[in-house]
Amino acid sequence: MSSQASESLVVDANPLLSALMGGKAWEILFSQKYCFVSTQFTLFEVQKYVPYLATKVGATETELLDAYNLLPVIVHQPHVFDSHVETARAMIAARDEKDVSILALALKLALPIWSDDRDFEGLPGVAVIKTSELLARLGLIAS
Repeated sequence: MSSQASESLVVDANPLLSALMGGKAWEILFSQKYCFVSTQFTLFEVQKYVPYLATKVGATETELLDAYNLLPVIVHQPHVFDSHVETARAMIAARDEKDVSILALALKLALPIWSDDRDFEGLPGVAVIKTSELLARLGLIAS
């Protein structure tokens, strides 16, 4: 049996923040069942919260930065998804401008988005997978 990831997902900031706080998202990220991609903007957003998260979870910033650097996420530069930014902006900017790049990447790569952010819900042609669904798929919680 291969240990290679079988499905790719565009990961939003909230699962990454949850993982750094010791949440179950960490188990999903390191399950080796999925390949995770995201935008440089998203990873910068996550990194920006490291000092705050460190105080919240009682860790040092260095410990959390070390964990951040372990996150198994392929980071895409804006040129990869620029062709879909205007479409994404039209779809989601009124809900949250910070979600434009994630949506553009998902549209460009035709991949589902892993997020618990309600701003992605109900967008035409966009599949959103919640953390609880991934945990259930992995047998980490009852479905």
